[in-house]
Amino acid sequence: MIEPRQGKTNPALPLGGRQVLVVEDDSDTREILKFVLEENGASVVATDAVDKAILEFQRIQPDAVVADLGFPEYNGFALIAKIREIERTTRSRSKCIAVTAFATTADRDTALYSGYDAYIAKPFEPAELVKTVAALPA
Repeated sequence: MIEPRQGKTNPALPLGGRQVLVVEDDSDTREILKFVLEENGASVVATDAVDKAILEFQRIQPDAVVADLGFPEYNGFALIAKIREIERTTRSRSKCIAVTAFATTADRDTALYSGYDAYIAKPFEPAELVKTVAALPA
């Protein structure tokens, strides 16, 4: 797990004040996602596996989750199902964005139908990621 840098959050930036959980098994992509989000004001916790992400989700109760769909053990669909199950008991709702190499129209539709609020295909443009996270109601 990668903890957020202290003091980086800036409410004047596009993602200022938002807590974001990043779930990505590829270390390079995870670092890029974390960097882009933090540079735009978000406080980020990043993890590399679905089981760890569920624990972190319960611990930090993020405003947004940015997650890959493909993982070695569980997939992003198992993650979103568990997140939405947890939210039914807490009566809260985090905005969830799938950022994935599964880039067909069917993949997009499946992600949105399964409970993700937005979908971004890899390779992604950093500006698109920031715009998508910022556009989701806090």
